[in-house]
Amino acid sequence: MDYSRNRRRDVMSVEEVVARVFNLDVSEVTDQSSKDTLEKWDSMGHLSLITGLEEEFKVSFAIADAMEMTSVQHIKKILKDYKVAP
Repeated sequence: MDYSRNRRRDVMSVEEVVARVFNLDVSEVTDQSSKDTLEKWDSMGHLSLITGLEEEFKVSFAIADAMEMTSVQHIKKILKDYKVAP
């Protein structure tokens, strides 16, 4: 088995976390998904998303970073900065 290909397969993808939090099918979530394109991504939804991401990726975000997470693409960049996502 090639374990190097995806060492963290037990961890959900950002798309999977977003889909779970907003009760969507993962196929509906793309890098372009954002607070402007997902109806349920309001202020309360944002808090639920940040909590879900922190739990899934075992990280605690600075408030400024959490506030910057306004799209899937930006979330991925921040997770990469925290060195918890490829």
